[in-house]
Amino acid sequence: MCRVGLVMVLALTVVAAPAWAQKVTGKPVTVTGRVVDNVCIWPAGLKGESHRECAIGCDKAGVRMALLDEKANVLYTIMADAPFKDPNAPLRDHFERMVTVKGTLYTAPGGQKILAVQEVKTAAAAQPCAAKQPCAAKQPCAAKQPCAAKQPCAAKQPCAPKK
Repeated sequence: MCRVGLVMVLALTVVAAPAWAQKVTGKPVTVTGRVVDNVCIWPAGLKGESHRECAIGCDKAGVRMALLDEKANVLYTIMADAPFKDPNAPLRDHFERMVTVKGTLYTAPGGQKILAVQEVKTAAAAQPCAAKQPCAAKQPCAAKQPCAAKQPCAAKQPCAPKK
């Protein structure tokens, strides 16, 4: 009787194994959100620039960051885009800041959103003067005077000393 039970368990394992091992395919996405520290945002509600130093400390302790899309109310778990890579590495300069991430989105059982990060850029929403200064990318000194110019494209030399 014990052998029959063992054979049944082995047979079920062999039959069910391919279902567990199916490759999951993701889809390419671009998502904008805040890079958040999972340990502090949920129990204590801590987020934003004032919480940045704490997030850096949590990163050093091994806490995995997440991407929070506050408009869509979606939290993306971050993973590396390849094995043996640090998932926080591409986000390190952006903790607690708004970013736009390009990557591959996977949906895990239960609906969990997992984002394999491939590219990270500071989000335009985090640069309120960017909309006012469409030529800022062409002006290397725009960061020194982000909202000073009323006509950002008029000046050909924004950093030249005034005469």
